[in-house]
Amino acid sequence: MEKFRPQSEIPRKEPSAKPEMVYHALERKKEKDLLAEFTPEQQVEIKQKQQILSSLAYFIGKDFRIPVELNAPGAGWHWDFENNVIKIDPKTLLEKSMDELRYLICHEGGHRRVSRTEFIPLEEWRQPGFSAMTNFIEDPRNDNFVEESYPKYGENIDAAWGSFFEQEKQKMEDLAIQKLGTKPRFMQAGYEYIRHWFNERKGTMVEVAEDLPDDVKAAVAATLESARDSWLRYPSRQEADNGGKIGGKKVDGETMVKEYAKTSYEINRDEVWPEFKKLIDADMEDQKMQELLKDMQQDQQEGQEGGQGLPQELKDKLAPEEQQALKEAIKRAIEDAKKEQEEAFEPVEGMASGKAIDIKTLSEELKQKIKEHIESLPEDQQKEIAEKAQAAFKEFEDALNEELRGKLSENPEQKEKREQEEKENQQGDQQTQGGAPIRTGVLRAEPLDAENLRAYRERLKREVNKDENVYEQYRREVLALIDKLEADLRQIFVERTMTKWKGGFKSGKRIDIKKRLQEKGQQIPAMESHAWQKRERPDKKDYAISLLVDLSGSMREKSLENRKIDETFKSVIVLAEALNRLEVSVEVVGFNDDLYEYQTFGQSMSKQIREHMGGMFKEVEDSCCKNCGNEHSETDLGWATKTAAERLAKQKAARKLLITLTDGKATESSKHPRQEFSPEKVKQEILDQTDIVSIDIGSIAGKTVDQIIEQLKVLLEKNV
Repeated sequence: MEKFRPQSEIPRKEPSAKPEMVYHALERKKEKDLLAEFTPEQQVEIKQKQQILSSLAYFIGKDFRIPVELNAPGAGWHWDFENNVIKIDPKTLLEKSMDELRYLICHEGGHRRVSRTEFIPLEEWRQPGFSAMTNFIEDPRNDNFVEESYPKYGENIDAAWGSFFEQEKQKMEDLAIQKLGTKPRFMQAGYEYIRHWFNERKGTMVEVAEDLPDDVKAAVAATLESARDSWLRYPSRQEADNGGKIGGKKVDGETMVKEYAKTSYEINRDEVWPEFKKLIDADMEDQKMQELLKDMQQDQQEGQEGGQGLPQELKDKLAPEEQQALKEAIKRAIEDAKKEQEEAFEPVEGMASGKAIDIKTLSEELKQKIKEHIESLPEDQQKEIAEKAQAAFKEFEDALNEELRGKLSENPEQKEKREQEEKENQQGDQQTQGGAPIRTGVLRAEPLDAENLRAYRERLKREVNKDENVYEQYRREVLALIDKLEADLRQIFVERTMTKWKGGFKSGKRIDIKKRLQEKGQQIPAMESHAWQKRERPDKKDYAISLLVDLSGSMREKSLENRKIDETFKSVIVLAEALNRLEVSVEVVGFNDDLYEYQTFGQSMSKQIREHMGGMFKEVEDSCCKNCGNEHSETDLGWATKTAAERLAKQKAARKLLITLTDGKATESSKHPRQEFSPEKVKQEILDQTDIVSIDIGSIAGKTVDQIIEQLKVLLEKNV
């Protein structure tokens, strides 16, 4: 799926006449070569339409530096985010009407204005089907914005969608049959969303199509209202241009655009994806069956299994008529592949791994027996089949995303690739120039004064003690718990008013009849009416959370089967990862007789932070007193709590929470004596003198990560 990159993020070279001349000369030569296969009359028509469409792209996209260049004939339309260029297909310019062409260019310009996906976590984006679901809903959201901002665009939608939609849908269904042997459920659901949007924008409400499979109908019926809510979450033209207020704070247009995009994404993730994923999982099971059948084709072609191509274990499970039906399906696939190969006069790509079998020709009973056979195979064979299925599924999903006209802004995978390339280029430049590597960590070159000496030493130790491998090892163990906690806490930390509408607009999705009647009584003409309503952009609750972690020597002690630090560290990972996903401002600090920063307020979770958190175990192991040099376990709980609370109190959040994870064995050091920093006294001062809420589950001794997280979840629900 293509993605644009904002102009502000695109590196630009210093002005130079010669490079500019070379660039334009190359572009002119490239364009001349592209036009060479067209007649002089066609070239004139292409250039005229290109000029008209360029002005529309500038107008809608609000970026007057966007070049609109010719793509290779037949290569389609897309947004080249890397070079900030709209590519248009010259063949389409000749074949389609101006109304349809205006629709395409305005659609691309709209994505330039309001589509953002770079904030989606990479692990979510890479889930099979997630990007396709996003595309299916983002296209209507984008068109809603453009039509509301530029009402004339509605005529272009009407002119284009009648033919384009059916052509596009048919093209992808044919490709699905060719590649996968069936029309995947998730694709049918996605096109059903679009069908409903298209009819609803014309004022026609339609029922879920009866000819869809039952599971697809059920998924669409369960998620259609959420999909509708998602594609109505877009900024007004004024908000996109000039910004507005979020939580009482003035923000610019780009920030406002991103907030709406995030809200749409969150609805997709929380309310659409769970049902949509069920369709993906069912499609993946079908694809595993397809991969097994491809292997059978190959066996049959090579004369294995007595020329039958059916494993004996599967034969034993099938009735004679089922065996015959399966053999005939395999035979047809082989014959179709040979026919394609003869027509192409060259080997057909992908033939080595078999051709997709038309699954709809097989009975449900037969398909179920094949799936049961796969489940009975050895684990390594099941894994191989699953990997093949995922590869085939991704290939089709990529083709589907490319075909959908929703070319979003730089997606998470593209962002990661770009940043990695930029990092490699930067390192290459440093080596070429012979300069010293740029310091990217948190260390200062040297301590500036006595006050900063402790922080400097702390950061130095964090650099020495970092260990990403430890963190990642533990994170894999608790990944399911992270996902569950994120889902459980989302409604606590994210306030969403699903059905709230805001009035007072000159255009929108529905009209306030009472207000309009009042306006008529005041003789206000329709063109000046402010009776229209829009979905209100939800605000997120404003939180700051400090996570204080005991790293004293007593945490090495075993509790049940594991050391106390093991279960505590897992709990820290679960909390930190879930809260960061929810975009809650978090600080993670450890303590014994000193304080150790791992993540500070305002920082996003990163590879570097995870590396440093992996060093918590080394802090626990190193229980040497910083004062006397002797080995003993010191836990300055009162002092650490007071210090963490002081840091938290400086935050401007409306709600501040302090979570402490400790075994409760407070053995104060001489640096922070108990008479001055009694934990009980400190907690009472926090309660009396600040607006901080202390979340304390007591001692973690004897508790597993599941128990710790469950207790914290209950306390958070009561105190947020």
